Amino acid sequence: MSEEHYNRWLILISAIVINICIGTLYAWSVFAMPLGKLFGWAPPALALVFTINHGLSPVAMIGGGYLQDKLGSKTTIIVGGLMFTIGLFLSGYVSQVGMLYLTYSALAGIGGGVIYAGNIGNTVKFFPDKRGLAAGLCAAGYGCGAMLVAPIASALIINYGVLNTFQILGTAFFIIIAICIMFIKKAPAGYKPEGWTPPVVAATAAQPTGNDSKWTQMISEGIWWVVMIMLFCGAMSGLMVLAHASPIGQIMFKLTPMNAAFFVSIITLANALGRVGFGALSDRIGRSNTIMIMYIVSALSMLNLAFTTSVAGFVASGIGCGAVFGGFMGTMPTIISDRYGLKNFGVNYGITFIGFSLAAIFGPLTAAKVRVATGNYEQAFWIALGINVVGFVFAYIFRTMDVKSKK
Repeated sequence: MSEEHYNRWLILISAIVINICIGTLYAWSVFAMPLGKLFGWAPPALALVFTINHGLSPVAMIGGGYLQDKLGSKTTIIVGGLMFTIGLFLSGYVSQVGMLYLTYSALAGIGGGVIYAGNIGNTVKFFPDKRGLAAGLCAAGYGCGAMLVAPIASALIINYGVLNTFQILGTAFFIIIAICIMFIKKAPAGYKPEGWTPPVVAATAAQPTGNDSKWTQMISEGIWWVVMIMLFCGAMSGLMVLAHASPIGQIMFKLTPMNAAFFVSIITLANALGRVGFGALSDRIGRSNTIMIMYIVSALSMLNLAFTTSVAGFVASGIGCGAVFGGFMGTMPTIISDRYGLKNFGVNYGITFIGFSLAAIFGPLTAAKVRVATGNYEQAFWIALGINVVGFVFAYIFRTMDVKSKK
């Protein structure tokens, strides 16, 4: 089918706006301290909200990927959108932290994952000629969500309280997502933009197989396990900072809540830009080389956080950490689609997201326990530094296996 039947750029913009809405899930640190003050909940209990939320990501991604592959993006986004907005709205009525685990962590979290799987899986299919760009921009929308929502949510919390803020945001996002859904269309099989002819080339490092593998075939390859471990290591250090960015700023650098929210926005902007920037870099120098660079940047950022006492140092490290975290979110979909095709991309990427889930389980909770035990986050930064070193080793293994598969 020709491109004139599908305004793929309008579909991409709609997907980005929807992803900005669900990116609110990354702004959890803005809600955590007000909830702690309101109800007297301990930091580990609040960190568990974020942990459960992202720990359920594979369930959401696999389910959303299945719906997207079978029924199309619009149906997937409707289902996920209802879950996300209702979960966010109901979070405004909680009185016990266990209720928050159900509304924000489970309902809104799974809904957000279902939306993301439907959005990125469908949008990439509309851009076979610009796959990296489309995946990066979609992922960047998700990353921008916290940047845009954090200061708005912080202002709403000051004026209306944290519970009313959940209700306001849930209502607003319901309206926005409903409007955007009207412009989403299911990508037809084998879609080709008008005037574009698929290049006939041999397998390369960027696209070593070119086949449409099922998830059972995918997990039978040793290189996939290496990819999942790389995602775990890259996401864990990022989540340790992103989930606690506001408290880190307030406790260790004496920032006010509003200033901390502003710096959360800066870090999440770096997150968004990293998704596009590192994705573009991987097109030029290769996926494995880019990932190794990202681990080095992340490790240096953690090292600086462990020593710096200045706000500028905190921001510099936050930008580095956020950009690298975004880089993993932007490059991983491309690695999976390149190696295992687009036909079963939704489910395949959802299963790969298990690495992210494990990072979400261990990362934020580890940082919270360190804070309770020591009064600050310094030891957590050293732990994250070690994880980056491990990740670098697996990135080197991935490069070796990738070169062999090309040959």
